[in-house]
Amino acid sequence: MGHFSLAEILHNSNYLVCLTGREMIVEDGIDSMRDMKTAYEIELKYGYSPEEVFSAQFFSTRSEQFYEFYREEVLAQEKEPGKAYYALAALEEMGILKCIITRQLFNLDKRAGCQNVYNLHGNIYDNNHCPRCGRIYSIDYMKKGKVPLCEKCGVPIHPGVTLLGEMVEIGLTTRAADEVSKADTLLILGSDMRTEMVQQFMKYFHGDKVVLIHGTPHYADKEADYCLYGKITDILASALKELCEKVEDQQILCNSHQG
Repeated sequence: MGHFSLAEILHNSNYLVCLTGREMIVEDGIDSMRDMKTAYEIELKYGYSPEEVFSAQFFSTRSEQFYEFYREEVLAQEKEPGKAYYALAALEEMGILKCIITRQLFNLDKRAGCQNVYNLHGNIYDNNHCPRCGRIYSIDYMKKGKVPLCEKCGVPIHPGVTLLGEMVEIGLTTRAADEVSKADTLLILGSDMRTEMVQQFMKYFHGDKVVLIHGTPHYADKEADYCLYGKITDILASALKELCEKVEDQQILCNSHQG
């Protein structure tokens, strides 16, 4: 792979699409249920694995236990977006980043100002709804009582996230795949090349460059064209600074030619 400039790659990209993985939220202080230690602690506390509790079947049959878990292990982790998400918002505002595709539930990208986000598994803020009448409820309402019930129907409200065992909206996945198919550069943040989401969308990518940024080397990194290791926040901040200086220098050059 050799030495390369991330800022240069971003600057030269015509259609940049970004996939964000779990390391992004971990950097912002959110525990990942895929972490073995966290998963073990959850199983000790609730008597079930995270996969069992965070499922459509558990929601339907054990609503009170489900919502104890959802409040304490998901909603309680509500955090503000970190600098990496603001860097992505800046890249989008500059016209470089075309969209973000993610499975994370905390809406950090949109809350940082990103506009074009394909949130494949929903998020904790939007679409908390009554499965019977469709009425929408706020995240604050979801935090009330043992089981938040629809005020009209009296049935448990379904959180605005996709539970295990539920279908992801096909149209949303199709539109995200279409974005990847148009990309000349694919930026993968906080994930390795063998995660389910990366594998799912790589088959639609026909562009020139795959840029991978995550914490530690992985045997599948060779499948990317460029790799950087370390804190995503620091790497993106450095690239954004260099990119802004490059754009500023070009603007000065353009102004001098116009003058």
